[in-house]
Amino acid sequence: MLTYADFEKEIKEALARLADHEYLPPATLFQGLGCLPHEGKAGLRAAIQQGIEWLKPPADTPAGAYNRLIYELLDKRFLLKLTQEETAYQLNVSRRTINRLQQSALEALATFLWTRGQQEDKANRLLTQPERLLQTQALDWNAQLQHELNCLETKAPHALADVGEVIKNVLGIMNAMTPKLAAEVKVVSSQPNLVVTSHPVILHQILLSLLRRLSLYLVDGKIELYARLEDGNAKISLTGTATAHGISLMDLTRDLPTSKDVTITSAAEGDRVFVWITAAAVGKVTVLAVDDNEDMVHFYQDCTIGTRYHIIPIANGNCLFDAINANAPHVIVLDIMLPDIDGWRLLMRLHEDPATNHIPVIVCTVIREEELALALGAAGYLAKPVRPARLIQALDQVYPLVAAEAPRAAMKHGAIG
Repeated sequence: MLTYADFEKEIKEALARLADHEYLPPATLFQGLGCLPHEGKAGLRAAIQQGIEWLKPPADTPAGAYNRLIYELLDKRFLLKLTQEETAYQLNVSRRTINRLQQSALEALATFLWTRGQQEDKANRLLTQPERLLQTQALDWNAQLQHELNCLETKAPHALADVGEVIKNVLGIMNAMTPKLAAEVKVVSSQPNLVVTSHPVILHQILLSLLRRLSLYLVDGKIELYARLEDGNAKISLTGTATAHGISLMDLTRDLPTSKDVTITSAAEGDRVFVWITAAAVGKVTVLAVDDNEDMVHFYQDCTIGTRYHIIPIANGNCLFDAINANAPHVIVLDIMLPDIDGWRLLMRLHEDPATNHIPVIVCTVIREEELALALGAAGYLAKPVRPARLIQALDQVYPLVAAEAPRAAMKHGAIG
C-alpha cells in the first residue's frame, strides 16, 4: 500500500525527472495522482500542473506573502522550468532562500495532491455505473489527445512554427465564424520573423481555442493580441476586459493540446484578463551575465528585450561553473570586479578548461585592459559604461546570426507543413 512518505518521494523525483527520457514513473505514482498508466508522463505532468494551479492564492494576496512565494516558486521552477538563479532573481530573494522555500513548496504540493487523491478515491467508490462510464470516457479522451500529439511529434520531430503565419491563419478562421461564435481580435503588435520549436498544428489549435474561450468572458468579446520575443522566447499575449460575472482561469486553459515546447499561463488583474502562450524561439541564445551589480544585470536584460538573447544573472563568480552545467550557455558576459573571486582568474579557467573553452566570453568591466582580456582568451571586450547598441553588437559578433538563420532557411525548403 502506498504511504504518504513514499508518495512525497515519488512526486519529488517526478518533478526532477519528467523530462528525462529514461525515467519510468512507478505505477504507485499514477495511482496516487489518480492517473492511468497509459496516460504516460503527460498525464502525470497534467495532474501535477493542476495541483500547482490549485495552490495559487487569491489575486489580492500581497507579493511577499508566504503562500504566494510557495506558489510562484512551484510555477517558475517546475512549470516554466526556470533555474534556481532565475527564480531567485524574479522573486527578488537569495539563492539560499530559494533552496529553503523549494523544500517547503514541494512538501506543500505533495500534501495537497495526496489529500486530494485520497478524497477522490473515496468519492470514486461511491460513483454509479453511468458516472464511472463518463469518467472513463474523459480519461479515454485525454489518452487519445496525448496519442495524437505524440504522433505529430514523432512524424515531424523537428517541425517549426512561424508565429506570424499561425496568427494570420487563426484570424482567418475567426473571421469566417458566425457573429455568435467569433471574437473581435485586434493585433496590436506582432514582431516579424518569430519562429518557434513547436509543431504549427499544436500552436494553431492552442491559439484558436484560447481566443474562442476568452471571448466568452470579455466585454463585447474584444481581445488584444501581442506577439514578441521575450527572454529568447516567443510570447503571444492575449488580453481584454472581463465581464462583471468574472472568469474561471482553470476553465480557460483546461484540456488544451499543449506540448513540452509550449506553456500557457493566465492571470486576472482587476477587470483585465491576461493569457500568455510561451514557446522557445528558434535561435534563442542563453547568456550568463556574471556581475554582482543588480543595476548592471537589469541593464543587460533591458537591452536584450525583443532580441533572441536570454540573460541569466550570476552574482557570484564561484557559482559560474555550476551555472554553466545547469544552463549550457552560448555566451558569457563577465565582470572583473567580483566580490568573491578575481574575474581574470575566472577568464583563465574558462579558457583553459576543455569543457568551457568553446564558450565565447565578453569581458565587460570598468578596468581598461582590453589587450589583457583578449590575451587571456576573451572573445570580446566592453568598457563600462556600455551603450545598449554596443552590447547587442558585441553579442552578435561573438555569436553570429548564421546560427539563427539556418532554421528559417530550412522552413523555406519545406521543413514544415
